[in-house]
Amino acid sequence: MVGRLIGSPVRTTGARVLLCAGPAVLVVGTFLPWLRSGRTDRNSYATDGAVRRLLDVDGTTAAALRAWPFVSLLCAAAVALVLLGRVGLGAALAALAALAAGPVAGWALGVRNRGLLHAATAGPAVTLTGAILILVGVLIWAPGRIVVSCLGTVLTRVVSGHR
Repeated sequence: MVGRLIGSPVRTTGARVLLCAGPAVLVVGTFLPWLRSGRTDRNSYATDGAVRRLLDVDGTTAAALRAWPFVSLLCAAAVALVLLGRVGLGAALAALAALAAGPVAGWALGVRNRGLLHAATAGPAVTLTGAILILVGVLIWAPGRIVVSCLGTVLTRVVSGHR
């Protein structure tokens, strides 16, 4: 019974597919247009530089903008770990990337146009889709492991007579 809770091969495979596809979609979204200024489309990385130059940001916002390129590295590491069979660690890194990029993409989708600066929707929408795919993959993969771990602990204590 406990072995069945870990997850069927279909469930495990589905989670692994989402944990590989989600980060790929997220990274593709970061390279799509996020901002239009005049005739120029800017991806999230160029937008980051423009925002720092134009708005003279500091503190938490500046730190977040400096850390943005590392989201792609987190995604690459997560996919590599999943493909190497370290799904738990890969899921954790992918979730971290999704929790970093998802809110930024959601915020970018709600930004209003200002003067010559126009928000583009393709990049943030695709990035947010990737973040959602990652979180669905984590939710599919993790619960069975958590339930089995808890049940295993309880069963071990019951069998050994500890309460």
